[in-house]
Order: sequence, then C-alpha cells, then structure tokens
Amino acid sequence: MELTNLIPGYQPLPFPLPTWLMQLLLLLGFYLHALPMNVVLGGGFVASALFFFGRSDKTSYSYRAAKALAVSLPLFISFAVTQGIVPLLFLQLVYGPAFYTSSILMAAPWLGVLAILLASYYISYIVIYRTLKGEYSTKKASVAALLLLVMSIGFAAIGYIFTNNMTLMLHPEKWLPLYQQAATGMHMNSAEPQLAPRYLHTFLASLAVTGMTLGCFGLYMVKRDEKFSDWMIKSGSRLFLASTLLQIPAGLWYLKSLPPHLAAYFLGGDNLITTIFAASMLLTLLAILFSVIAALIGSKPAFIAALTTNAILILTMIINRHQLRMLYLNPYVKPDSVAVSTQWDLLAIFLVSAVALIAYLVWLSKLMLRAFKKPITNDDSTTTSLTSTTAEIAPST
Repeated sequence: MELTNLIPGYQPLPFPLPTWLMQLLLLLGFYLHALPMNVVLGGGFVASALFFFGRSDKTSYSYRAAKALAVSLPLFISFAVTQGIVPLLFLQLVYGPAFYTSSILMAAPWLGVLAILLASYYISYIVIYRTLKGEYSTKKASVAALLLLVMSIGFAAIGYIFTNNMTLMLHPEKWLPLYQQAATGMHMNSAEPQLAPRYLHTFLASLAVTGMTLGCFGLYMVKRDEKFSDWMIKSGSRLFLASTLLQIPAGLWYLKSLPPHLAAYFLGGDNLITTIFAASMLLTLLAILFSVIAALIGSKPAFIAALTTNAILILTMIINRHQLRMLYLNPYVKPDSVAVSTQWDLLAIFLVSAVALIAYLVWLSKLMLRAFKKPITNDDSTTTSLTSTTAEIAPST
C-alpha cells in the first residue's frame, strides 16, 4: 500500500482563511507562546536552585531573586497557556491530517498533558500563597525549592510529550507500523534521532530566556536597589551566556540528526532557508558578545542589546523550525490544495479578541509589577499574600 493512501484527507469544508495567512498566524502565535513558555520551563529550575543556595539568608540576592521568579511564574504560565491556543489552532487547521494522526497514536500521554499542567500550575500557587506565606524560615525556603523542582519536572515532561508529538507528525511512514504494533494510544517517538537534540536545544533555550528574564527584573529594580539590580543583570547575562554557548553543540547535533537531504536546505540548498539560518547564527554571535559585556560589567545598554538580539533570534529559529516541518510534510500533506472561502468577519472577531487578550495580559503584568512597590506586613490576608511575598524582593528605600 502506498504511503499517501494512509494519510487522512482534510475536512470537506474549505479553509476559512488563505493558507499563507494561517501560516503567518501560526508563526506569530507560536512566537508569543514561546517567550513565556521558555520562562516557565527554565524559570522553575532556576528558582529552585536559587532558593536552595539562598535558603539560609532571606536577605541574600539568591533568595530574593528566587522569590522574584517564583512570584512571577503563575503569570508566565497563564501567558504561555493562553498564547498557546492560537498556534495550536492553526496547526490543527493547516496540518490536521498529520497532527491528529500522531496525537491519536500517543493519545494517552497526550491527554495526560492536561493533568500534568493542572498539577504543576497548582504547585506554582502553593509556593507563593502557602509555602512562602508568613515568617521566613530555612525550612520554608527548602520546601519551596523542592516544590518548584517538582513543578519544573512536570513542565519538562509536558515539553517532552510535545516534542514527541511534533516529531511523530513529521513521519507518516511510522504511523501504520506503530498502530499495527498496538492500538493502545501509548506510543511515543523516543527512537527518533532528532528527538533528543531537539528537546535539549529547547531546554537550553529556556534557561537562556530565564537569564534574560532575571536581567529584566534587574532593569526594573535599578532605582530601588542598584546593587541588587547589578547582580541580577550580571547573573542573568551569565546564565544566558552559558546556556547559549551550550546550545551551539546541541544545535549542531540537531542539524546532524536530520536526514542529509533536509539538512542540505539549511546549508545552501535553499536561498531563503539558508539566509534565515545564517541570520540566526549571526544573531547568536551578537547576543553572545553583548551578554559577555553585560555579564562582566553589568552594562545596561549591552544587556538591552542582548535582550533585543535574542528576541529576534528566537523568531528566526521559529521560522526555521516551521520551514523544517514544511520540508517533512510537503510530499504528503498539501494545505495549498484545500479550497479557501475567506470569512473576513470571523477573522475580524479573532483579531479583536487577540488584541483584547494581549491588552489584558499587559494589564495583568502591570498589576504584578505594582506588587513590588507596595510591601505589606499583614501576612494573614489572603488577598495581599502576593504582595507580602514580594516585600523582601523589593524592600522600601
């Protein structure tokens, strides 16, 4: 039986938008999801380590930075979840025949993502509303470190499951053998050569973005505590630098794990793909250079330059990631062949809703930042517990 006969067809309805526009919204949506998602994945591990090393002194920079990350994590989780809806929606529309099939083959772990997400999300609130509430103690700091580690392992598991699905959907030739082996919905794509380097590359990126987040906290704190601000900018830049340097061999491993005919597209085989790949390499070098300066002398302009360069770098990598998916699936899944009946009214509603959601998230971010400015000592009030936990991060001057 030919492979193309095993791939499900598209739904009998026309696409509501042109394919190019859905591709664009998929990329932009994933970019807005990737930024907070990286902080969620790496931030928990970093906060756990900082709590552990600063557990004996609540005035230490490590403890205060850990609290800053811990308090912000629920907000970043909310961002990551809400912003993840858009790319998931358009992924299902454009590449539904591949995505739905791989999701069915690994249905049990895929559906388990929701349970892991809820548990991990709940733990993030336990840390700030229960564990860190009230008087400081070394035991509380140690418990916070342990809970954040458990939470982070949960999010790392979610990332691993997603990586399995996103790679399994690229290989239609695996679907029938897996289903014939067992129709239990328990399959993972663990034997895939690109799985480990792709996941490692993503995990290291999350640590790098967390470093940038610490530096951003430092920029915010510059007028309230200059020494602490300098420490966070330097420490965040060092974390970014170390993670980015490790990403280079991980990225080369990822490239080498691809089939040679696909890897060739990134090495001169296609002008557009190669140009974007070369731009990402140049941006990586610039980000490393700027972060070295920020790590050594705490230069705020250098840190902002590294932050901006890294934001653009993430976008180029997302584009290359999408191009790789197209290279894998174009022989089998052809979204351009589906009829289009553009529904501009629904698009307008979608765009208005998306802008309203972003505005709400910006307002929520500002609300969280105000907590750093209003230290409150009434630890018995549930409504002020978030502000109470931030009192030691940003003490009044």
